[in-house]
Amino acid sequence: MRVPLLPRLKAHGVATILEKLKSETPSPKDSIDQLKEYSALKTSAPSGGTRADTVAIEIAAELRRIAKRAGFPTSNNQAARAQFDQDAALYLGQLKDLQTGEALRDDVWAFITTVLAPDIVAWRFTDKNRDRTARFAGGVRNSFQRLWVRGTILDRGECHEHRWELIKQLTEDAMVQIFERASIGGNPTLAIAIAEGWLSTAGKIGRGPMEGVMRSATKILRVKNQIIDLGYLTPEELKDLVLNTFETATHMFIKTVEPKNRT
Repeated sequence: MRVPLLPRLKAHGVATILEKLKSETPSPKDSIDQLKEYSALKTSAPSGGTRADTVAIEIAAELRRIAKRAGFPTSNNQAARAQFDQDAALYLGQLKDLQTGEALRDDVWAFITTVLAPDIVAWRFTDKNRDRTARFAGGVRNSFQRLWVRGTILDRGECHEHRWELIKQLTEDAMVQIFERASIGGNPTLAIAIAEGWLSTAGKIGRGPMEGVMRSATKILRVKNQIIDLGYLTPEELKDLVLNTFETATHMFIKTVEPKNRT
């Protein structure tokens, strides 16, 4: 089977298109027209597979359908955004066309977000701050790439009774703490162990305190990972270490919060 080579967009192309979008609201234009308009900026691998612009178009079209089911473009509350993230992660994580090295390339995701679906990005992330570019450029904060990573790493496997529980239960803050930390997100074994630790701890203490507990736990684990490569631990050793770390973080959080509650 030949690998589908998806269209790519370099940093210069992202900057050029975003400069243009400053003066107009992103709209769902026909993807074929978009490809023609930005053909001079588009690149792809010179060999090793078959050029597959249509695959990228189909991915963007399905993401738009998922967004519409979540409320795009009229509804833009937290529940709508969370629903989109969850459903898009499940879709991207299972997509066979993305189970190649192409999906590991930042410039592939930059093309899909910036050229084919900028309207979805503008709906999902309404902030106009300096992080806006990161939502279009490839990387851990890219609007769709971040969801593909979640859907890929947090997949418990086809045979698991609750295959997608981690994606459905973890909060956005928990996802950010895991996948926007290179030492954690770049280690799938550690990432899923922390996600499992979050879920187990939330079941014990409730979801309310989990933001503070998660931040403390990830700090501790990142330090430990610098001392010893946690990826070399057995699954059972890693599970015990992560759960113990969450327990420590829980006690630390309670000690910090209790004095404030007494005043």
